[in-house]
Amino acid sequence: MSGYRLYFMDRFSGHIEQRRDFIAETDAAATDIAHQWFDGSPMELWLGSRKIRRWESAPLVPLRTSEGATSAGE
Repeated sequence: MSGYRLYFMDRFSGHIEQRRDFIAETDAAATDIAHQWFDGSPMELWLGSRKIRRWESAPLVPLRTSEGATSAGE
C-alpha cells in the first residue's frame, strides 16, 4: 500500500486549492478512487515525486458546432 496525494486545482489560476491524501494498493486503484472525487475542476494525482494522472477541467458551457447546435445534439 502506498500513500497518494490528490490535488484539486483552481480551473482559472491553476493554483492548488485543496489536497486529499489516501492509501491505495496500485496506481490503477488510486486512479479509480481519485476519479470518484472529480467534480469538473482540474485534479492531479501524485505518488511521491511521480505524477500519476491529471484530470482537465470540464467545459463550463456546452461546445457549439458550426451550425450552432451544441455538441450534445441539443
